[in-house]
Parts: sequence; structure tokens; C-alpha cells
Amino acid sequence: MVRRHWIRWVVASLLSASAALAHAQDFPTRPVTLVAPFPAGSVTDSVARILANAVSPLLGQPMVVENKAGAQGTIGAAYVANAKPDGYTLLLGSSAMFVAKSLFKTLPYEPVQGFAAVAGVGSTSMMFLVPLSSPLRSVADLAKAANQAQPPLTMAFGSPSGQIAVALFSTVTDSKPTAVSYRGIPQAVTDLIGGQVQVAVVDLGSGLAQVNGNKARALAISAAKRYGGAPDIPTLQEAFPRASGSLETIIAVMAPAGTPPAVVDKLDAAVRAALDKTEVKARFQTLNTSVMPLSAADLDKRIKGDNPRWESLMQKAGIEPQ
Repeated sequence: MVRRHWIRWVVASLLSASAALAHAQDFPTRPVTLVAPFPAGSVTDSVARILANAVSPLLGQPMVVENKAGAQGTIGAAYVANAKPDGYTLLLGSSAMFVAKSLFKTLPYEPVQGFAAVAGVGSTSMMFLVPLSSPLRSVADLAKAANQAQPPLTMAFGSPSGQIAVALFSTVTDSKPTAVSYRGIPQAVTDLIGGQVQVAVVDLGSGLAQVNGNKARALAISAAKRYGGAPDIPTLQEAFPRASGSLETIIAVMAPAGTPPAVVDKLDAAVRAALDKTEVKARFQTLNTSVMPLSAADLDKRIKGDNPRWESLMQKAGIEPQ
């Protein structure tokens, strides 16, 4: 009897493996959804659409971008983590989503174990931005204002990375600005330009779009070194050495945990081939986002290696899970 059950288990396992292999060989047979967890108009959304257009012909099926914004990206992340692990629902995630347990007391998904790494896509940093009408001309001016302003200076963010950068600024400058959370970066920028908030911490691409459009002034960026596309903008740590190191966000394609390795391999190859296209690199450059084509294995190592550093930054910045 035991031997009979064992044989049935082996046969069932072989059939399951065979079915999975057949699925991987045929994949994809219908459109693939790439979830952008931030609103239309955000850099994440723009990167998702550039990538989807380039990947679609390589897969032989459309890659469709679907925005599921809210709760600093966790709504979209949870949607993908809980989706069927067949490769047809993917996430364009970012660094802070993978350490979300340090940001939220409860989550509807597991930030690391809930996903299978597919491919690295790009990287960016955060920028401290003020309106052109602001009297603040440097990050030192910003720190002084944050220490003296009554009522407290208002500092907006629309992403987890922005929240960490705000808290890090507060720690290294010994100041207590009022952090104002927005559903996404475009909304934070709108209120900055409209005068509802005094400072906005946004991704590099969104910030430089406002700077180049003569709508805002950049005071500092959160990277370890100055950005080649805007070498006149200093880093936060130049004025405040306590902000040592960098706060750079990686952008990556993730699938639900349990997605067949052969499907991940197909997606990985297609994403990295798309990122190698000259026109894709040029469009990333217009977003001030660096191309970062990491394989699934290298992306998995990068996430697991980055997480302790991000968690350390959160603790240093005094961020308490909400």
C-alpha cells in the first residue's frame, strides 16, 4: 500500500513538472500585465511604459501597463504578490517595497519571500526641491529654515524613498520639518508649485523636469556623488557628512513567488534585451534614470544585499512603522 502511494506521488510529481515545462515553453500565449504601483505621470509609470513597449515584440505578446497606485506602492505590490504565479502578472517595484516591513506594521504581502526576482531595470536617487519663489538657495538654508520655522517647515513626499530621505534629512540636520505624505510624486510636485508645501522630496527625473522647466530649484540630491546630468546640484552629505553613503532606488521587474524558473528566464532575457536597445537607453536618459540590466540571479543578490543597508538608514532616520 505504501509503495503504491509512493508510485502515485512520483507519477503526479512528474506530470506536474511536465505540465509546468510545457507551460514555460508556450509562454506567453496572451498579454502580460506589468503593474506600476504609482500613478500615471510618475517616473515608475514612465519607465513601465517604455519597458512594456520594448518588451512586447520580444515576447510576441502585448505587455500592458496597469496602474495600481496608493499606500506608497503597497497596493500594487500586494496585488502582484497575491496573483497567480504564472508570469502573466508582474510588478515594476522599487527598493523601499522590499523593506516595507520597516515602514508598515502590517502588510498584505511578504516584501521579499512574496516575489521572484525577474530583472533589474534602472536606478535613481531623490532630490530636495523648492519653488523658484522660495528664498532658500542651498541645503544649508533649508536646514536653517527647518530648525527655525514656526510653524514647522512642510516637506512633501510621494514615495517610500522620499519618506526615508525626509527622515534622513531630519536626523542629519537635527530638525523637525512636518512630513506631508502624498499618494504619488506628481501630486506632491503640484502642491509644491502651488505653494501648499514648502519643499518636496522627489525622484531625480521628476525633480529635473521641474528644474529644467524653470518651475523649481534643486537644493541637493541623496546620491553618494553628484549626478552627471546635473553636476551643479550638490549631494546632501557634502553639507552634512552624517548623511554618509547613498540613498539610491533600484527599479526592478518582479513576479509572484512560485513563478516557474523557465518563465522567469524568458522574462529576464526579454527585459534585458529590451534595455540593450539604443532607443530605450535614450528614453531612460530623458527621465534621468540610469539603465541597470541585472539578471534575475544578480537582482536577487542585490535586493538581499541592499535590504540591511536600507533598514539601517531607516533606523538612523528614526522611521517608525506606521
